[in-house]
Amino acid sequence: MDLSSVLGLVGVFVVFLFGVMYENGGLHPEYLIFMWNAPSMIIVAGGAFVATMGSFPIDMFLRLGGVIGSVFKGKNVPLIETLVIIVDVAKVARKNVLAIEDSLPSIENEFLRNGLRLVVDRVDRELITEIMVSEMKYSLAQQESEVEMVKIMATYAPAFGMFGTLIGLVLMLQSLDDISTVGPKMSVALITTLYGSLFSSGFFTPWSMNLKAGIKSRTVLFEMIRDGVLFIEKNERAEFIEQDLMNYLSPSLKAKYEELKFSADKGG
Repeated sequence: MDLSSVLGLVGVFVVFLFGVMYENGGLHPEYLIFMWNAPSMIIVAGGAFVATMGSFPIDMFLRLGGVIGSVFKGKNVPLIETLVIIVDVAKVARKNVLAIEDSLPSIENEFLRNGLRLVVDRVDRELITEIMVSEMKYSLAQQESEVEMVKIMATYAPAFGMFGTLIGLVLMLQSLDDISTVGPKMSVALITTLYGSLFSSGFFTPWSMNLKAGIKSRTVLFEMIRDGVLFIEKNERAEFIEQDLMNYLSPSLKAKYEELKFSADKGG
């Protein structure tokens, strides 16, 4: 579970509810009833939903639920674990490249496994690069499209909020002869704009940024694997590969990797 996403969502609700209920040094839960309007919610949430459906191919749109669900899943990118595997494979390849094939079934990362299989098959270095870059671009392009769906919902939500407000204003103007209804109807009209802003700034925009950060992390992993595979194809020393690929690690991950390496050496 992604703790920051969960805390962010909870925080949005806490701030919203506190802002609604707080007055004169106390909380007034009864004010919450003024913040609910079913037609307004349908216009904003439903409108953003169907407009997004019309903006993307149906097979992509059907993944929207899973995409939003992935916001709250853990996004651990195994940079250290992958680096360890690459270094271990490089040691094997240094003695016998064909021996890499025995390690392939145990490698879970498909991108790394496919790259190493190309090395075992003695595919030309330039072709290996082209194949891996194409696979990387295709995978990241798919993920970018998924982020775009959530991002565009952040655009549609406030637009439909204003749409609902205009509907409310039109209905209000139809009954100006009864001045007592102006206040309540104006309140309902503005709630739709409130929902639009809440959905956009509180939910969809943070979610799209969260997904985009995940893509950046996976891009680093892809690039590290690509360089590692090309180093192995070139039959570079494992120590050199290790030092070079450590540049992909953040300072904290570098320290963790050095600590794990020291523990392993000490244990050995």
